[in-house]
Amino acid sequence: MSTAVKTLIILILIASLGLMYTTMVQYATRENWKRRWDQDTRELKKDLDSRDQTLANTSMGKAKAEAQVVALNAQVSDQQSTIKKLENDNTVAEGRIHTLDRDLNKARQDYNALNENYMTAQRSLEMVRSRNAELTQISQVSRAVAHNLNVKLAEVEDDLNNAQADLAKRAQENSELDREKKRYAAMIALLRERHPVVYNELVDQKASTRFIEGVVAQVRPNPEGKQDVVMLTVGQADGVEEGLEFIIYRGKEYVVKVRAEKVMNGQVACRVLANTWNDKNLQIQPGDLAANRL
Repeated sequence: MSTAVKTLIILILIASLGLMYTTMVQYATRENWKRRWDQDTRELKKDLDSRDQTLANTSMGKAKAEAQVVALNAQVSDQQSTIKKLENDNTVAEGRIHTLDRDLNKARQDYNALNENYMTAQRSLEMVRSRNAELTQISQVSRAVAHNLNVKLAEVEDDLNNAQADLAKRAQENSELDREKKRYAAMIALLRERHPVVYNELVDQKASTRFIEGVVAQVRPNPEGKQDVVMLTVGQADGVEEGLEFIIYRGKEYVVKVRAEKVMNGQVACRVLANTWNDKNLQIQPGDLAANRL
């Protein structure tokens, strides 16, 4: 029991004694104190018993409160231990989060590298597809050229048969032409000897006006659907140069003019000259003839 409680009990006892004394004096002076003494003593005893019971209850409540304080202190200690454990767990979790962030950054870098590799592979695939399309187009052109060559071969065979029939007739004409050729050769030799400048101009004019004739193998439109690029069955081996213009015609009908842009050995890609179309709305078709002059 604490000193404050003991002091409180002593003060209560002193107050009780003082109250009892005052009461006894009052009863002794006013009436028969002996008669009242027993009654007051009994009442005082009851009052003291009640106060002792109250004090005992108070002491018991204090003991219970102290026990609750001890229990609460134990709970506080447990909670502090729990908080410390949670703080340790939080420190460990922060370390794991830091590790996960580092792994995430590495994974992002790996993803960016893989994405870059994927884009590179995608571009390579597009280049392969473009090259495949170009090869497919060349293959189609080659098939068309082969077909046209087969057609021309049949025509050549027919011409050969006709030529054999006319060979005897042409033999006499060739003899005459040989005589004319010799005469022209003599004239050209004389011209080269006496007028070399005129001779050189004639030679250049003939070189620039060499007759070149081919066949339309393929026509490719532009994104707007208009015919734009034409493939012809002549090339470097036939004397075609970039910038040379051809006339596309079908029979006796004029179609359009084209200009050589990409010359290969056996074929040439020509660009259609937009302002040279015919006035009959004729379009280019595979098999049309093309010549640098008519």
